[in-house]
Amino acid sequence: DSWRDLANAFTNEKSLFLLSSANQRSLAQTLVLSASGLRNSEAANQYVKGLMGHMTTYLVELSNRSDLKSVAHQPDIMMSVSCLLERLRGAAAAAGPRRQRAMYEIGISVMNPVLLLLEVYKDESAVVYLLLKFVVDWVDGQISYLESRETASVIDFCMRLLQLYSSHNIGKISISLSSTLLSEAKTEKYKDLRALLQLLSSLCSKDLVDFSSDSIEATGINISQVVFFGLHIVTPLISLELLKYPKLCHDYFSLLSHIVEVYPETLAQLNSEAFAHIIGTLDFGLHHQDLEVVSMCLGALKALAAYNYREICAGKTGLVSAGHGNSPEGIFSQFLRSLLQLLLFEDYSPDLVSAAADALLPLILCEQGLYQKLGNELIERQTNPALKARLANALHSLTSSNHLAFRLDRVNYQRFRKNLNGFLVEVRGISGVKINGAKQLDCEDIAVTAFTSSEGLSTRFFIRIRRVGRTVVLHQFAVGFGLLEATFKLVGLVIVHLYLWEYLSWSKLSLLMLITPIVEG
Repeated sequence: DSWRDLANAFTNEKSLFLLSSANQRSLAQTLVLSASGLRNSEAANQYVKGLMGHMTTYLVELSNRSDLKSVAHQPDIMMSVSCLLERLRGAAAAAGPRRQRAMYEIGISVMNPVLLLLEVYKDESAVVYLLLKFVVDWVDGQISYLESRETASVIDFCMRLLQLYSSHNIGKISISLSSTLLSEAKTEKYKDLRALLQLLSSLCSKDLVDFSSDSIEATGINISQVVFFGLHIVTPLISLELLKYPKLCHDYFSLLSHIVEVYPETLAQLNSEAFAHIIGTLDFGLHHQDLEVVSMCLGALKALAAYNYREICAGKTGLVSAGHGNSPEGIFSQFLRSLLQLLLFEDYSPDLVSAAADALLPLILCEQGLYQKLGNELIERQTNPALKARLANALHSLTSSNHLAFRLDRVNYQRFRKNLNGFLVEVRGISGVKINGAKQLDCEDIAVTAFTSSEGLSTRFFIRIRRVGRTVVLHQFAVGFGLLEATFKLVGLVIVHLYLWEYLSWSKLSLLMLITPIVEG
């Protein structure tokens, strides 16, 4: 009875609108989740419809009003719309197998109202965000269960939503704003864009997790089309400055790596501007401080280069340099230089070596001539004959050891990972002794050639060898300290055991008191 009273109050009491946004969502989610305790799916769906039906009715009636544009901005109307959207978000987050049908019908019933409200509230960033988040949560909870016809309806709705968002320039920032307003606008834009990225990710998940009884491919539904359209809308709005927001950055590269792996042909269809923007963000992510972001970028780079290599092997054009990229050598030349520079001359986590190897192999296969050129130039810049021979052998072994073949299959990826690990140990060892003939602990700045110029290895950057030596010393100190700490722990443990044994040998009563509870237990 108490639970029924709470559900009735949730449905009918306007005073509950005074709850905070988080409490509105949490209450709706809890009440919908309680349907799991009902006897069957039919009863659970009926309960959810009765609980949430008044909200959908209100939104439908409001959207059908002829004076919607004039009344929509009234404070009480905006508050009601915001509260109902928060509740719908909570209910959507509680969707599950037993409640899925009711939540699907609720979402379908408010599709048109959501689009109308998005158009009316296009200048109200808070309401726009709530509308987007409801759609994101609803699609995320529904997409895996939908049959092909239902999936087509959801995809069509998402396409219309993206078109509407784009047509009203929602998310664009005016450069005439003051610095304070500009900062606030960037924050609001960041939230909107993150919601759109999550929406595209949820749609992509249909190809990975699908509980429906029929195949969407058999009905001609192409999720990549809506993803392709979404990329055209979202990517121009995501600047490198916005990627400094950690959550947005993670969501963006997570979606991008998934799209490149599952729909690589989609990127090939992008116009040159959109494609160049994505490549620029990949280069940004490759040098990011977050290891997960770097790993996702390496995964995307692997998929992109592998797709290009397979297309070329099949006699197709692949990702033509002239159409995609500003460099005359093409995007894969740029990334080959960048990745080699990262592995040879920059600090990176050892955890990234396997992912870097998986990206480097298809890059080398795509740009074999450039790889040979870069290797030869690196060898020629070594003045010590012995080190020059070691470096030449290391470069040769990288692409020939362990029966490595020019194929992109699992076995070859494993072989190349092993080769790269050995190569890095050898080359870092050479660099640790001498770089261009200089001693390791020399405090002078030594010019080391970087893979950054289209003219080969002509652009130089400086590595202070003092820092390298300090890094080695600190590493040795850390290892030694760790061993010392372990030794102290072992010695301390032995001392404690000896002390207890000595103490117990002198006090049989204490021994009896210690053993008795154990025996009784």
